[in-house]
Amino acid sequence: MLVLSRRADESIVIQPADGVDGSMTMAQLFANGPIQITLLGGTGRRVKVGIEAPEQLAIRRKDVD
Repeated sequence: MLVLSRRADESIVIQPADGVDGSMTMAQLFANGPIQITLLGGTGRRVKVGIEAPEQLAIRRKDVD
């Protein structure tokens, strides 16, 4: 599980991972299961989010490229 902290108006990007064939269908990308998002808690304006996703998908904070 990847755990990220986000504040109001900050984003998470989910896209095919580097090296994954760009012509894969949605069914192929999700063949190993769905994306599961769990809110793990928060303090003030910050929330911790846990994300589990198939290895074909990359999950990144939008501010990090």
